[in-house]
Amino acid sequence: MLVQNETGVLPGSERFYNELSADTIRLFYYIGCCGHYFCERGYRIARTGIDQLILMYIEKGTMTAEYDGQHYTAHAGDVLLIDCTRYHYYDTPDYAEFYWLFFGGLNSFEMCSYLIHGNGAVFRTQNNAKIGVYCRYILSKFSTHQPLQDSEHSSILHTILCDLMPNTQPLVTEQTLSPAHKAVQYIRSHLSEPITLKDIARQIDYSPSHLIRLFQQEFGRTPHEYLIFMRIDHAKHLLKTTSLPIKVISSEVGYRTESGFTNAFTEKVGVSPRQFRELPLG
Repeated sequence: MLVQNETGVLPGSERFYNELSADTIRLFYYIGCCGHYFCERGYRIARTGIDQLILMYIEKGTMTAEYDGQHYTAHAGDVLLIDCTRYHYYDTPDYAEFYWLFFGGLNSFEMCSYLIHGNGAVFRTQNNAKIGVYCRYILSKFSTHQPLQDSEHSSILHTILCDLMPNTQPLVTEQTLSPAHKAVQYIRSHLSEPITLKDIARQIDYSPSHLIRLFQQEFGRTPHEYLIFMRIDHAKHLLKTTSLPIKVISSEVGYRTESGFTNAFTEKVGVSPRQFRELPLG
């Protein structure tokens, strides 16, 4: 659902709630709710006493936070992890885009305590790029009404927490990124261009078939599926936060014709770009 009347949250932001059964809470790691926010200066959350954890992946901009008496600054590509039973706040000093997951279950609180005790609340690991992909993937499933199974949510959350373990702390460099992650970087920086699978594979010196296998192993989708998701996601942001004509937006997200963009957008989102732009918030 689109977010309405939350101070500092810009149009185009989305928030979703997950239906949880007693068995889900007992047997799995689970997501209670999640979102993809575009925020301006003035967004601030201060709270305590919520019996869940929150993980945020900062896509763009900067977020500041206080947790357990420590002050933190998280930049694009960083992961912020907080136990919401303890007092904390976070805010955006300027424009920021981020994904967030409220989650719990099994030993998630123990893992969170262990991770934060050893690292602090902001993580910069060689796995951050992969965590960003997981967050986008989860949100894409909610936004397109294709819910994951409880076991899939649980598996992804466990993988994310394991990826934040102390032995994965080196900062990301071009040399430490896997071929699939390098492909993600290339896709994200060339959304406005009519790139093909061959273009992506050429950048990392792999054959297209080999790249598809690696990409599916790491992210559960093909490079083409990821490219389409990112183009549609960016188009949703432009439709809600700018007055750019749809023809211009179609070019901005890599489509050669407005009709091609409209068809792809309608297929993935369920409404046309024009209808999406006109949808009321809430």
